[in-house]
Amino acid sequence: MTDDAAARLARRYPPQRSGRWWIPVALAIAAAGASWLVWAGSYGATGTITARVDAFEVRSDTTIAVTVTVDRPDPSQGAECLLYAQAVSYDRVGETRIQVDPGGTGLTTMRLELRTFKRATTAAVESCRTKG
Repeated sequence: MTDDAAARLARRYPPQRSGRWWIPVALAIAAAGASWLVWAGSYGATGTITARVDAFEVRSDTTIAVTVTVDRPDPSQGAECLLYAQAVSYDRVGETRIQVDPGGTGLTTMRLELRTFKRATTAAVESCRTKG
């Protein structure tokens, strides 16, 4: 290769200016992301109280019978869940708070009647929390 060709190549492909400064920055961002991922996973993995409606039966225009199962990871703590009934028009037509006392097993099944002001077509659990 001649000197003229080498000079032409050097002008065409100049040397890299930035270096590799981005590698430590990328590693720091990756470490921060991994730390957040571990924290979020451990925070979200703590036991939360959940409940589900296993069955319901519309008994009349003002009553719906509901079977609810509450799952508590720590049975030594009580729980409180909000159960509601819904009409065909998606209106809430009745609601009640379900109280589960401390003790017993983690899974607690309850059968109850919910009074409504209009004919209900379904029942659902909105939320649950530990009862202090």
